Amino acid sequence: MTHTENNITNLQIILDNIRSIAANNNLKYRLDFLYEDDLGARIRLAYVKPDNENHYSRILATGRGFACDIESVLEEELLLEIKKDASQWIVTHTHTIEPDVFNKDQTSISQAIQLIKDVVQAETNPSLQP
Repeated sequence: MTHTENNITNLQIILDNIRSIAANNNLKYRLDFLYEDDLGARIRLAYVKPDNENHYSRILATGRGFACDIESVLEEELLLEIKKDASQWIVTHTHTIEPDVFNKDQTSISQAIQLIKDVVQAETNPSLQP
């Protein structure tokens, strides 16, 4: 697969960039769903406190009681959706687990989502890249 198809960055490049942003911000990246023909994806980004890391990994590995167990170890989770729309990628997001902190704009996920939107915008419009 090439870097671009019809002058639009392919989905794998976008996903790789998001995975890197998540890792750099100490967030968990989980690919939830890929749309047919690489027209988009759903990703979950989560913040897990360091003392819950082992428990989080065990829940993912076993899968039992997943929905209720996973919520017990996540501090914040976001469902990120990326869809191809003609000549650009559109990014939307929804908090699935809200942070407890007062200033939600200062959380790791909030900071990462802005970086993700900037990267996707730059990939969609190469003239914006440095």
